Amino acid sequence: MGTDKKLNPNWKQRITEIGKNNFELEEMIRLGFFEMNKSSQAKFDELAKEQNSILSSISHSEKEITTLQLEIKEAQDNEKLLTEIRKKRIQQSLSKRLERKIKKREKKRIDHVLDKQKRLRTPPFLGRGVSGKLEYENGCDDRLGLKNLPILRDLQDLSDNLDLKLGDISWLSYHREVSTVDHYKRFKVPKRNGKDRLISAPKPKLKLAQTWVNQVILNNLEPENEAMAYRPRKNILHNALQHSDHGTIIRMDLKDFFPSIQFPRVRGLFHSMGYSSGIASVLALLCTDSEKKEIEFESQKQYVSVGPRVLPQGSPTSPAISNLLASQLDKRIRGYLKSIDSNWSYTRYADDLVLSHPDKSIEVGRLLAYLDNVIHDEGFIVNQTKTIIMRSPHRQMVTGLVMSKSGPRIQKKYLRNVRAMLHNAKKEISHGQAILNIDEIKGKLAFIKMVMPSYFKKLIQNHEWLYQ
Repeated sequence: MGTDKKLNPNWKQRITEIGKNNFELEEMIRLGFFEMNKSSQAKFDELAKEQNSILSSISHSEKEITTLQLEIKEAQDNEKLLTEIRKKRIQQSLSKRLERKIKKREKKRIDHVLDKQKRLRTPPFLGRGVSGKLEYENGCDDRLGLKNLPILRDLQDLSDNLDLKLGDISWLSYHREVSTVDHYKRFKVPKRNGKDRLISAPKPKLKLAQTWVNQVILNNLEPENEAMAYRPRKNILHNALQHSDHGTIIRMDLKDFFPSIQFPRVRGLFHSMGYSSGIASVLALLCTDSEKKEIEFESQKQYVSVGPRVLPQGSPTSPAISNLLASQLDKRIRGYLKSIDSNWSYTRYADDLVLSHPDKSIEVGRLLAYLDNVIHDEGFIVNQTKTIIMRSPHRQMVTGLVMSKSGPRIQKKYLRNVRAMLHNAKKEISHGQAILNIDEIKGKLAFIKMVMPSYFKKLIQNHEWLYQ
């Protein structure tokens, strides 16, 4: 036998191709352990072929399975990746949502702060009945500049000028119908007619604001020359001298002079200066007030506003505001007097109007009718019970001074009273006692010196102790 009895060197590959059992059978036939006839060989070859086909199919299937396994693994990896991606996206979404929420909250906080600051600078509401004209863009800086008035565009400008906190301005100007705070100290003083006059003295912060308004704004504006009260280098003597040695003197009194000037007129005055209606409203609120009624509610003091906001007596700004608001009244009376008779003289000392004419027989009926009309037209009220017509040679008095040919003089009763005070004081000194009313005496003497300087010199000749 020439058959090679060595093992097929490619046995590993062959086993893979036909399988282990077939490989053994094939080797046994090849090595002569079995004899194969043609029929058996053909059958064997067919079986081997079939087996190879099956093995090939199995191999292909295994490859497909491997591919599927890889795809499944890849799919599983992708799903895991997608899960991670989704998780990251959710985290990013939550993070962005939180960031947006924080930004929105911060923006809201900033907007709230800015809005609060804006409301403090340009408040849209300052109480019922006073907030109808809170506009801050309708001022005229040019008009303010011509009058040498400070430019105030909002409450921040006012706060800077007043050296008060921005919140204090709103607090002082806010109109409250009921409040636990009163910005004024209120007390009553007796009037000559026996009634009481209410004095409203502003507390420190409000007084600071009113003093600034009076000095920096109101004092830059001149009232009419006929206004004699509340002005530097003007007094009751200057007022009386205008009517000295006149035959006919008419005195008229304006009823409730300060209380008749209400908030809208004061706001209109500041607006006419050039301030916006908003700033004019704030200035008017600082300079006006309602009468307050004190009550107790739940063991706490409450102050209830009674009536409209008006000029309070005792405020630093009320005198100047009243003079300025009466300017149109003064102009109209002056113009009318000039049109009927240039010999008429007219002055106004606060609420006391005085008109005089050299002729003691001059007809005054038409003039009185005009005065009633124009005073009412200008928003004031005539106190009819105090209208007096004084004709020479009967007694004539102007702002408490007696009119005479030699000029105004102080009433004799007043002078007697001062002489008595000096006499009593001198006796107290001689007994080694202190003079308790020394300031009152000096004040009355200063008044006498202003009106009657010659009489003053005679009066103090024997009272050297006054100047020791």
